[in-house]
Amino acid sequence: MPDAEGKNHILVYWAKYKVSQPQLEEESVAREIADKLGYSPGISYSEVAHAAAECGRKKIAIKLLDYESKASDQINLLLQLGENTPALVKAIQSGDTDLVYTVILKLREKMALGDFKMTIRGFPIAQSLYIKYCKKHNIQALNEIYIQEDDFSSQAEMFIMQSMDDEKSHMRDSFLSSATEAYRKGRKDLYASMCDEALKLVRYQREIEETLNSRNQFQHKSLHETFKLLLERQEYKLADKLKNDFKMSDKRYFWLKIEHMAQTEDWQELEKFSKAKKGNVNYAAYVDVCLQYGNREEAIKYLPKVNDLIKVKYYTKAGCFEEAAKIAFAQKDVQGLQYVQSKCLTQPTLFNMINGMISQLDLRR
Repeated sequence: MPDAEGKNHILVYWAKYKVSQPQLEEESVAREIADKLGYSPGISYSEVAHAAAECGRKKIAIKLLDYESKASDQINLLLQLGENTPALVKAIQSGDTDLVYTVILKLREKMALGDFKMTIRGFPIAQSLYIKYCKKHNIQALNEIYIQEDDFSSQAEMFIMQSMDDEKSHMRDSFLSSATEAYRKGRKDLYASMCDEALKLVRYQREIEETLNSRNQFQHKSLHETFKLLLERQEYKLADKLKNDFKMSDKRYFWLKIEHMAQTEDWQELEKFSKAKKGNVNYAAYVDVCLQYGNREEAIKYLPKVNDLIKVKYYTKAGCFEEAAKIAFAQKDVQGLQYVQSKCLTQPTLFNMINGMISQLDLRR
């Protein structure tokens, strides 16, 4: 045995003997041992503290653990001695998250639930880690923490997350109702209203699936996605009902509908919709969707009905440069002519024609 190791062995043996003497005063024994052993490498204070604990000298054991360099050895013996709060403090001070988790879970096993909650409540780091643990492993305990802390927003968010779990889809209505109630308790009326709308949509989607015999086709879809899916299935009456029931804005409804028709190349239905009262609000949009989905010929149909203020821009956008120039000239719009001219630099005849128009307007000033 090396000399240093032999010396440590003797010192530890001496310290164990010291703690076993019941007549010696605990405070002075602990101080004497610390002075003698110091912080020499290889000295295990936890070993001596354990011996003290076995001899019923708990106070000495706790004092000696302050000198132990290994946090895990300190904490394990503190837990064995029932020193729960000091064990938690040492774990937090160690900066070792795994060690903190170990102490938290052992305390949860050993302590009454009320005592456990009060203990970790005094240590924000421990409480935060326990909440993180509960989010993955114990939702019920998580809910209890939020109730204890009157944290209604976090409670509502927990219910919302549960409502999105496919394995708990049969409880989705209940979770969303609970989220609404929690937000109302926390005076978050806007969020409560949003949860109400989400619950209403879930129920509406369920009705649609029953009507169309298409199970799980609409679940987890947003209002926007639900509307588009109904359009894709050509369920226009159901789409209109959805729009009315959920107070979808006319502008949003209009854009979704014309985009769908252009995307599916239903040009006849698009034209028909443009002539309906609710579809003739923005003819520039028809030009946009027709061009977006590669049908310039259809786009040109709507150009004459585009608002005069943007007519030059849209004729140009559709590649109708000569017509755009004539409109700009008729509107005495020099900037409009210059804009059109900038788009037809490779067409000299048209370019020169626009130059002439600009000159005429300049002479009239």
